[in-house]
Amino acid sequence: MRWKLPSLFFLAASGCLVANPASGGERFSKVVIDPGHGGKDPGSIGFGLVEKDLTLDIAKRIEKLLVGKGLTVELTRREDVFVELVDRGATAANSPETILLSLHFNAHADRSISGTETLYWPGSESGRELASYVQSELGRRLVTRNRGFRPERLKVLETAPVTGILVECGFLTNRWESQRCGAEWFRQIVAEEIVQGLLRYREAGE
Repeated sequence: MRWKLPSLFFLAASGCLVANPASGGERFSKVVIDPGHGGKDPGSIGFGLVEKDLTLDIAKRIEKLLVGKGLTVELTRREDVFVELVDRGATAANSPETILLSLHFNAHADRSISGTETLYWPGSESGRELASYVQSELGRRLVTRNRGFRPERLKVLETAPVTGILVECGFLTNRWESQRCGAEWFRQIVAEEIVQGLLRYREAGE
């Protein structure tokens, strides 16, 4: 989410651009999955759903799928605990051929807004390519609004020394979409679509 928790986002106080440390184009054999929020930071809340619970659930679903494909996976958290943003990005440090996947569910004051979107660090060509592959898969099997992919200056991506993206899996503040986000079948299909996007990106580099 973006509008309710500005701590997720980082803008240099000087207003100057900060170089992206994850601008490489190498493909991956390891995925660091970051379930957004946790512990004292619940994230978005809408219609009885709490973002931190949903992100952890979908992270474990993605982990299972990726491990089944022979990839190495690490989660920044495995339970309901708070992890600092700098530590989330740092989890991917010193790991060659690694990408970072940060998972979130969105929120907006306008409850009519819905859909999925994928964000990457400005200037990262590998991040842009990865985001395009993942976003192109989201919604293939589920009818949902495609909000596209775009650059955003996010702290969790800025601190990661590898290619990374942040996926917003739906709006909890939209009644119709929150009902779907709360369903296990929906989260499973979203997990499968994200994994398909990751694998397409990986295969494109072979």
